[in-house]
Order: sequence, then structure tokens, then C-alpha cells
Amino acid sequence: MQGRESYYAALPPAGLVAPPTSGRPAQPGFYPWNLSRRFGPDWNTKWIDLAIRRLEDWGLNTIGNWSDSRLWDTHKKAYIVFLRGWGMETGYMGMPDVYSPEFPRIADKAAAEQCAPHKNDPYLLGYFIGNEPPWPGRESLVVDTILERPPSAIQREAKAFLAQGDTPERRKEFIYRAFDKYLEVVNAAVRRHDPNHLNLGLRFGGEVPQPEIVRASRTFDVYSLNVYSYSIEPKVLSRIYELTGRPILVGEFHNGTPGRGLAAGLVQVRDLKERGVAYRYYVEQAAAFPAFIGVSWFTWADEPVLGRMDGENYNIGLVDVMDRPYRDLVEAMKVTHRRLYAVHSGQQPPFSRKAKVQ
Repeated sequence: MQGRESYYAALPPAGLVAPPTSGRPAQPGFYPWNLSRRFGPDWNTKWIDLAIRRLEDWGLNTIGNWSDSRLWDTHKKAYIVFLRGWGMETGYMGMPDVYSPEFPRIADKAAAEQCAPHKNDPYLLGYFIGNEPPWPGRESLVVDTILERPPSAIQREAKAFLAQGDTPERRKEFIYRAFDKYLEVVNAAVRRHDPNHLNLGLRFGGEVPQPEIVRASRTFDVYSLNVYSYSIEPKVLSRIYELTGRPILVGEFHNGTPGRGLAAGLVQVRDLKERGVAYRYYVEQAAAFPAFIGVSWFTWADEPVLGRMDGENYNIGLVDVMDRPYRDLVEAMKVTHRRLYAVHSGQQPPFSRKAKVQ
């Protein structure tokens, strides 16, 4: 809402902010303002209790990525931690300077600070080590960025490698060599400071990952990807499992419908009722694949009507800004979650009706 204050008749009181999530700063918002109106001064504690009870009632077994860390502390649900600090945010289109002599030290420090406190927590499932880097498919552009920036270790490596031939194929090879080194250093740091939990991988975006990415990801315990679509192609799941031999997890998906000033999101269905149909189809079709182990919905509450920090204003929540559940969606989720083990084991067929989109 920064820079748009004049658009509102009233703003949340100073100091009333949504809690920070996974390293992101606390943000002012109307959702926490409405929670404070509903629950009073102790709204934070009461909301956490209600959220845990809702997760149980709706059949959701894990506190997903980007969540309020205080939900972890209840020790009533499994949870996942997103790790930062490897230099992806400040690197070359998501590629850190992995050849810098400082990179192993930076990775070790980040892992020590973020993993060591959780290493003995039985409620932790594991760690994501990154999210949707922008470089896949743009390897030549990444090399251009490296060469145009000030001198660095990765620039020296790139120049030496390309001196033997500067072609699109060799540029791609160089980036994947750097990616292999990135994984080697980061995965070792995570394992060193927490040998007890899963490395859930780097959540790549897109429905059809490049085979080089998939092969490199064999070093993870789980292959994770974010797939915003009406379903995941079984042939994609089969190819991932063939190349990695790893179980597969979807880190993000959603569907929405436009209304009340909100956009539909990345996957649009006809109306609120069809959101539940779309959820059932996506989750059960994926669960029917033997190596598939889970999927995580994004996000808990609708986004702000005038946009979050990057302008997104999607109608994709399980609840609206007044904390009211979308009943058609929630009831459909409950039905699917009661069936999931039977679907996954092949005892029952997956839900087969596709959602209406118009």
C-alpha cells in the first residue's frame, strides 16, 4: 500500500502489521486489522489457534512455505522452512558467484543460522533452498550479465571457459557447471548443520522443466517444482522420476476467479464453486502418480485489492480479507483429503471432472 495511501478511506493503525514470513519483512495490511477487530488485543494468539484448528478440520497436514514462523512453534503440524542467504537474490539472474572463495563461507554461515536451530525438531519436514530462479532458459543472457558486470571470480571463469569457443551451447554448459557447484556447496552446508531433515530442493517454476535441471537435482532428497496449471501432466512426472529417482513435491499451485476488485490469479475458473472442482482435479490427479508425495496451496488469504509489494491482487485465498472461509473450496478440499491415501495407493480412481472455466 506504500505510495497508495490516498486511495483508502482509512488505513490500518500504526504498528498493526502482518508478521514477517520466511525472511520477508512485516507488512501493514487490512487482514491483520480485521483479525484485531474480530479477536481483540490478543488477536495474534487467537488467530494462530484458529488457524491450526482449521488446518486439522480441513485435512491439511503441513504448514507450507512462506508461513508465519509462530505456527511452527505450536508443534501441532509439520512445517517446511525456506532458506535464504546464498546470494540468489543479489547474483546474476539468480546465479550467485559460486567461484568466489567467499561463497562456501557465506553458504556455511547461512546454513548455520537457519538450519541448526531446527535440526532436532521432529515437526520439521525439511528445507527448500531456493525459489523460481529466473535464469533457466536464459543461460546466454546470464553469461552476458556476468561479462558486463564488474570483475569477479565467476567472470574470470566464464572468460576462460568461453575462450575455447563462445557458442550458445557452451554458454549453457558453463551455467550448468556453475549450477552444479552451487548445489554442491549449498547442499553440503545444509547437511552439515542439519543431518536430520530432508533437502526438498529448489522450487523451479514452469510445467516442463529442462532435463539438465532435473538431472542436476538428483542431489536433493525430493524434487520440487511450482506448477500453476489445471493439472500436472503425468508424462512430466514420469520424466522427472525417470531422471532423478526422487519423490516429487509441488511447492505452489492455486486457482481463482475474479471478483470484488481482485484478479483471478494465474489459473482462472468460472466461479467460486468451480474453485473446489479445480482443486479436487489437480490434487487427486497428481496423487495418483506413485512417486508424488504432496502439493502446497498458495495462499492462505486473498491478496490486497490494490496489490501486494509487486502488484499482485489475486482472489486465491482459502479465506477472504475478513477471515471468512470460501466454503465451496474448503468442503471440496475436505472430500479430497479423505480420499487421498486410497487414490495414491490405487484403491480408488482420482477425481475426473475438470472445472468449468467460462
